[in-house]
Amino acid sequence: MTYTIHAGIAPKDIYPATLRLGGTHPKGDHISFTNYYMELNGKPYFAICGEFHYSRYPEDCWETEIRKMKGSGINIVATYIFWNHHEEIEGVFEWQGNRNVRKFVELCAQNGIYVILRVGPFCHGEVRNGGLPDWLFGRSFDVRSNDEGYLHYVHRLFHEIGIQAAGQMFKDGGPVVGIQLENEFNAAAALWELTAKQGDEYLSGGLGGEAGSEHMRLLKQYAEEAGMVAPFYTSTGWGAAPLLEDEVLPLYGGYAYTPWSISEQNPDQKPTPEYVFVNYHNEAAETGEFNPPYPKTKYPFACCEMGGGMQTWYLSRFQVEPESVMAMSLMKIGGGCNFVGYYMFHGGTNPIGKTGYLNESTTPRITYDFQAPIGEFGQIRDSAHLLRPLHYFLHRFGERLAPMATVLPDGAETITPEDAHSLRYAVRTDGKAGFLFVNNYQDHVVMDTHEDVRFAILLADETIEFPRKGSLTVRKNASFIFPFNFALDGLNLRFATAQPVTRVESADAATYFFSMPEGVDGEFLIDAHAAITGILADTGTVEKGPGNEYTVLIPHDRPGMIRITQEGAREIRIYAMNAKEATMLWEMEDEGQQRIIFSEVPPVQTQDGIEFFSSGQSSFSFREYAGGPAAPARWTTVHAACSIAQHREEWFHSFDLELPAKEIRLDIHRIHDHKIALQLAPDLLEGVEEVLLSIDYTGNVGYAFAAGQLFHDHFYNGAPWEIGLSRFRDTLRSGEIILETTPLRKGVTTVAADAAMAVEKQFAGEATAVFHSVTAVPVYRVALRK
Repeated sequence: MTYTIHAGIAPKDIYPATLRLGGTHPKGDHISFTNYYMELNGKPYFAICGEFHYSRYPEDCWETEIRKMKGSGINIVATYIFWNHHEEIEGVFEWQGNRNVRKFVELCAQNGIYVILRVGPFCHGEVRNGGLPDWLFGRSFDVRSNDEGYLHYVHRLFHEIGIQAAGQMFKDGGPVVGIQLENEFNAAAALWELTAKQGDEYLSGGLGGEAGSEHMRLLKQYAEEAGMVAPFYTSTGWGAAPLLEDEVLPLYGGYAYTPWSISEQNPDQKPTPEYVFVNYHNEAAETGEFNPPYPKTKYPFACCEMGGGMQTWYLSRFQVEPESVMAMSLMKIGGGCNFVGYYMFHGGTNPIGKTGYLNESTTPRITYDFQAPIGEFGQIRDSAHLLRPLHYFLHRFGERLAPMATVLPDGAETITPEDAHSLRYAVRTDGKAGFLFVNNYQDHVVMDTHEDVRFAILLADETIEFPRKGSLTVRKNASFIFPFNFALDGLNLRFATAQPVTRVESADAATYFFSMPEGVDGEFLIDAHAAITGILADTGTVEKGPGNEYTVLIPHDRPGMIRITQEGAREIRIYAMNAKEATMLWEMEDEGQQRIIFSEVPPVQTQDGIEFFSSGQSSFSFREYAGGPAAPARWTTVHAACSIAQHREEWFHSFDLELPAKEIRLDIHRIHDHKIALQLAPDLLEGVEEVLLSIDYTGNVGYAFAAGQLFHDHFYNGAPWEIGLSRFRDTLRSGEIILETTPLRKGVTTVAADAAMAVEKQFAGEATAVFHSVTAVPVYRVALRK
């Protein structure tokens, strides 16, 4: 079947935004906004923002995790400043250790990442009272109001934050480019945890109308008075949020998993509208929760809370599908979003406070893993591997993409989230060139596979139909981007059934890396050019067609290098990767020059080399592309016990690493089916970066104790429960861990008619609480230097 879309439009009308935002760095960099995208030095800047909460992670690990995020393509880190993490006791502010926001921001700056501070005062983030301290309640004023008593404390909080952030604003040479004011004001609240599970009272959700706008104006004023003067201010825009027009950039989001919609009466989540294409800059379009009180074309459509995962809630247990995260990004971008933001991109662990647990009672007390692309213990997950090629594409080609308008095919508005049968697609284009977006993922729906698929893109002067050498199969849960009329260093790529990822340039060649979707052969149609002297491919076929073009077909099951030689110009190369290989591509920078590395084991760039974090593998290999601008490195290992061997392949230098394997044996004593004891050897953590427990169990809630202290927990969702032990060294000095789980129940709970005052509930049905196995995986940290 051929899917047609009319894309012969005039270029999008783009002009300076009326937003009174922007700023200049002492070194000359300037941030500004059009009505469609953010600019850096007058050019489109595609923001890729990832949330990471410093106070939920060990201070001594921050830099490594920031580098993991940068390696994943994140260029802005957003972080909440939770009030009750810093002033749990009235008048006693804590800014040291894991709460040292200044050090966190400085580390972001040192690693070339911008920062958005989400200063509250209300944050939510599944934190106790949404981040408001307990002592703020029971006063003569209302929280989240314009009462002078409440505003006095907010003003004091912002002053304290300002002291910590002094000198870190963009205008001062620091990395802070944005300040978020409040969160979900007049749109959402949080449980008042002092009464949770008794009355389940909620805090105020904030104010609407003029009073709400006045509150936001005061927050911005307090932030500026505290020295937090940034190029832009943001607020969450969904719901009935008040807006400071032209003073604050409203941000949006979307989640595939919505545990707040689940109750005992409604236990099943409905499909969300996040995976149906819409045009966010179309005034007449139905755009779901994006229903702003201003013209849609007035500001960029920007996001701060696209679901990088989701925390399990007590009544809602699920496993986040990695494809859901990738597809959400693709949908937002396809709809005209030029500023993506993930919540969360990196998971964490809730600190235990002086007054009790600091979590929200709907969620686990300790873990805030969020099933994020980077996990609570630094695990780089499948969702991160899927996102990384997309982020690299936005880095290299976002300047082309950002000005392009969204075009939807006829009938797109009739597709509903429940529709498993219709293929979903859209285009972003300037009327001549562009990108085709295809999505076949929908949360909580099993999508059809589409076979024999072709596309016809109707432009003003031509129609581009592809593929020509066969047809596409769009598999269930697939999402991808195909280019058309894509500029290749002076040549024109008419179309490709592969997704652009990145580009490296040297004096001899410009190499473009493309990813072929799973099961899709890479077909590349290249317009003939007088300067072309030859086109070769080391796999697949090359044909010169009657229409004065070259067709190159690369089989999807193996990579291929296409070489285009030209008279009087450098060589152009296209490296077509299969889907698996694309998830192994990593970009590094060496003194301003790019390096392309392929590795299944995640690498992290350091100031003087690379560190690999290998989970369970004491020997592994990686490859470095030899045709980039940087001379191939001769890597050496930092640790004498680790050996490295190097050999050259046609396009790559390959490296084989081997280090002594750490054998970990767990002494497991089963007390009951639902309760076990683990005896830990004193040298358990010696010689490794981490030991990751993987606990296979069936139950309701899992608890981990050491010396009678709860140090981790987990809401059962069918996936293994993981605990990294290194951060709990002091807690585990007793050498014993007790794991216990409560029963997972399927049945009916009643109260006996003759129950005494101490009511005892009676359960009839199936109850399961059992630990099946516990394994321990060492994580090796392998450092290389040139």
